[in-house]
Amino acid sequence: MAEIKFTGNKTLKSINKEWCAKFPHTYLGFFSEDGKAGMSWENTHASIRGKKDADELLITSQMKVSTFESRYQAAFGCKVDIKFQKNGKLFNSSKEHNEMTLSELNAWAKENGASNIREENPDWF
Repeated sequence: MAEIKFTGNKTLKSINKEWCAKFPHTYLGFFSEDGKAGMSWENTHASIRGKKDADELLITSQMKVSTFESRYQAAFGCKVDIKFQKNGKLFNSSKEHNEMTLSELNAWAKENGASNIREENPDWF
């Protein structure tokens, strides 16, 4: 079972590298505590989150998309979106994906033509 631990000292780049190793057809879009998107991959996780005293969050491949996103926001005080890329365009996961597990969403993205993120964008992370 794939597990990822979110901690403050990791960069967004290293978190996404770990994420894409387990879920290669999706990646994470991070938001700052004030809702701004487009964070630099070099930022640390601690620098963007709203709850500075936040602990760690451990996720597994069998966690539902909605559970992951809500636990992340509750733990860290900021939002995260699971994204995928298809035909060069970026998409966010949507409400229809909420009841899928993280593994199921990755499989769905692959089956529906999403790119392998690290192969398509090797300079991202």
